[in-house]
Amino acid sequence: MRKSKIIYNPLLSVKENAENNHVSISAIRWYIRTNGIDRKRDNAIAISKSIANYKKSNPTATMNDISTALELSVNTVRKYVQNKINKSNIDNSKLSTFDLSKRKFIISSISDSQDEILSNILRLHIKQSRFDCDLTYSIGVFYKHIPQPKLKFDKYPQVDDVRPLDEFNNIEDGSLHSIVIDLPFVIKGKEVNYKSMMADRFNCFSNAKELYDTNTSMLQLAYSKLSKEGILVFKTMDIIYGGVPHWIGNYVQNKAIEIGFKLVDMFILFAKTKVLTNVNTTQLHARKFHSYFFVLEKR
Repeated sequence: MRKSKIIYNPLLSVKENAENNHVSISAIRWYIRTNGIDRKRDNAIAISKSIANYKKSNPTATMNDISTALELSVNTVRKYVQNKINKSNIDNSKLSTFDLSKRKFIISSISDSQDEILSNILRLHIKQSRFDCDLTYSIGVFYKHIPQPKLKFDKYPQVDDVRPLDEFNNIEDGSLHSIVIDLPFVIKGKEVNYKSMMADRFNCFSNAKELYDTNTSMLQLAYSKLSKEGILVFKTMDIIYGGVPHWIGNYVQNKAIEIGFKLVDMFILFAKTKVLTNVNTTQLHARKFHSYFFVLEKR
């Protein structure tokens, strides 16, 4: 039986899941039904997790504060805070997608779909339906199957509602719960005369020092704006430039820890296809067919 391409996120409504997967609502309902998912129980678990997570970050928050922040009624918040949930309504013939004892719902560290990885990071670590901010939004490739971030920035904005990266400095320090960064990984010096599809489609660095310095400065910038225990999702990959391997993944991990982050998870994106160049006819190193999504928590 062919695996469904639907990426189902229990933190979202049926309608939102349909919109993110570019399918009909009936297709999502079919997915829920054929997989035996207990939508009602998942919804209750999602609300409970979001309230607990908000209270953890805001211990003095009132029920009205929680209600406003999470867009829930005060009565709903009170019911969950006071643990007055009717557990007798649980349908034991159905499954919860939060029950990771079921193999079909286990979240894997490896995927060939970045949509699946980002959706799983939202579920596991952000515990919200969308990210607060993306500092390298570009044209929004990350958000074809997940909700748009609240704030969008880029050094060279290409979309109307994306703000210049310099304006990110105006954001209050320690005010964001989650940030996404996906820097270019291509180096193309001025002396290089060959064409690079990735460099032409996206921005690139002129030398290795600029690449490393930019990774460092972006880590520091994100750290300053994240709240305590806030999450940075940092996508990167190792590269070969001038016949020399650059282990960017190791560099980002070490630099992030030095700045004050803790690595809490890592996902590997496997590329089924790879853009190749005809610059070198002799292979000296393994071709890189994977990239990393580091999940970093501000200590």
